[in-house]
Amino acid sequence: MRLPIVSTMTAAGVLAAATLSSLTLFPLTAEAAGAVTAASPVMSSTFLQPSGTTIPWTARQYQSEIALERAAGITGIIDQWTVDEDANQAYYPDASGWYPRASDMTDPLLSAAGPAGDTVWLGLANVSAWQSHAGDSKWLSNQLYVDEQTADQLFKLYGSAKAFKGWYVPFEVSDSELGTPADVAPMKSFFTSLTSYLHSHDGSKQVMTSPTYEHLTESPAQFAASVRNVLSGFDVIDVQDSGGSGYEKPSDITNWFTALHQALAGTGSALWDDPDLFSADNHGGPMAPAQLQANLKAAYGQVSAYSGFSFTTQLDPNLIGTSSYYDAYQAYERKQS
Repeated sequence: MRLPIVSTMTAAGVLAAATLSSLTLFPLTAEAAGAVTAASPVMSSTFLQPSGTTIPWTARQYQSEIALERAAGITGIIDQWTVDEDANQAYYPDASGWYPRASDMTDPLLSAAGPAGDTVWLGLANVSAWQSHAGDSKWLSNQLYVDEQTADQLFKLYGSAKAFKGWYVPFEVSDSELGTPADVAPMKSFFTSLTSYLHSHDGSKQVMTSPTYEHLTESPAQFAASVRNVLSGFDVIDVQDSGGSGYEKPSDITNWFTALHQALAGTGSALWDDPDLFSADNHGGPMAPAQLQANLKAAYGQVSAYSGFSFTTQLDPNLIGTSSYYDAYQAYERKQS
């Protein structure tokens, strides 16, 4: 689940409550998952969601943000999207006749990231309610065209940029769509076609997406099998841990990621953990440091990297009005090194 960003402060609102009464989670052992991946339980990347705060930033402002992130061990940025189809805006100097240009967010970000040694994943086009079209092959075919054209333009502009690591597909599929039979084949066709195009046309860069099990409509094993089936074309599958929901505890996170690690073993898709940095217990504000640390450790041994949603909205002391969460995470990260 993603909280919308509406100001320079953390997003408000409590995540909807959910019940576990219809789903029993059976613990899976780390040994059953096969070989252990030894990524330290710290974030190496963070998501950056276009917002009224970040879209108009200059390269100097991104330099300041990146310096804060790097001081806490975060050296990668996942820019969620470069085209907002809902707002009918592009955040890069797109081709004439494409989407109306808003502020150029992409060039300042890449300009700041390169000299700092950061990597950047560029998101494609986003539709916030895309899930309502998950079973609509015609709609997804049109969206495939939008994403291909957007990627072609971005690669032409930034293909040689030092920081440009790969692509991010912002259609974040959930267990609800994965568990709906009518949605499975159209989604699989869309994601397979898009990843194949990106791998064969625009620099053969890696492609990432970030699914979620937030609705609890599938068991860990079912969700893991669905992810493997529908998202097999992705190089990185960065799964949201739902730890900020108020109903997913560290032991639950371990169950989900153990099942995912087991299902994706030998597929060529790297499994990452995308921990929530917000918390329902704090009304959508920053997660308590002890909870975040426990959630990070819950996926240890099952993933090859950690990202986080998101530094800018939940850790940046200049934006949230306190340095306590940043200081606590920085101290934790240094102990893990």
